[in-house]
Amino acid sequence: MVLHRVMKPRHLVFLLFTIFIAGCLAPGGGPSPHPNATYTPTQLKYLLLDHYGEGQFFYCDPDYYPVGRGDEAERAVTNFPEIQNETEVFSAIIARKRLQPPYSNDTKLLIYREYKKLNAIPLVPAKGDTYSFSLQIGTRGEGRRVSGIIRSDGTILEERSEQAVLTCPICLSRGTSIDTPAGPVRVEEMQMGMLVWTLDADGNRRAVPVLLTVKTRVPPLHQAVHLRLSDGRELYASPGHPTTDGRFLGTLAVGDGLDGARVIGADLEPAEEECTYDILPEGETGGYWANGILLKSTLFEDPRPFTEKVGG
Repeated sequence: MVLHRVMKPRHLVFLLFTIFIAGCLAPGGGPSPHPNATYTPTQLKYLLLDHYGEGQFFYCDPDYYPVGRGDEAERAVTNFPEIQNETEVFSAIIARKRLQPPYSNDTKLLIYREYKKLNAIPLVPAKGDTYSFSLQIGTRGEGRRVSGIIRSDGTILEERSEQAVLTCPICLSRGTSIDTPAGPVRVEEMQMGMLVWTLDADGNRRAVPVLLTVKTRVPPLHQAVHLRLSDGRELYASPGHPTTDGRFLGTLAVGDGLDGARVIGADLEPAEEECTYDILPEGETGGYWANGILLKSTLFEDPRPFTEKVGG
């Protein structure tokens, strides 16, 4: 005798809904644009990812930037009920990934990662049935920033595409003064080729040209460190900005030493600026002075701390 399991009504409705959605998917799992269709905001985001290449989409993972927020798998399990309650987003994710309940912890992690990625694609309602969008496409370093509008029927109208240095905003606030042989210059006014003071591998102050400047939009809820030193110097910068000895501003505590002084304050505050800025000076250390405080460029790729190079 064969026993047949009776499917509960709510499971049957869910299965039918999933089959219906799957029938509207492109080969890669995303919604496939076709005439007279109307897509939800999350489905439109997937259309954008399919159009520009999901593997090329660049964003800053909030669990690792600006500082680590604990075990990602644990956060996935903790946040799962909240994600599940966002019905429109959740339905699009499980349709995209062809998932069915019950959801294991590994599946919850997959859903959580999709959720973070989708949250990094802002869609702003525009005129009529359109949304404006802005994406960063490429890998860390060289890429491009594209923007335009997408209609609810899936039509994508790109309005602008420009080259961009892709990096998470771990840089300096607007108005920060950079020390140069010609005097202090605001970081947003720095240009490639301008001379700036750096500290070479022998510990000597030296004038070198700027190789690269970068301006990066900050994500929602971005916070900056208000760093204050015992000699009166202070600075606003992202928590992930490095020092020349391998630390990060977000890890500094009161009493720590930094550039010949002591930290008397390192408070996280809401960032009021729309963008952060950084420069890359020529040389072996990536070091420069911001508001008189010696820091290391976020664009500098040598992983060794400066003190290791000079034997400190």
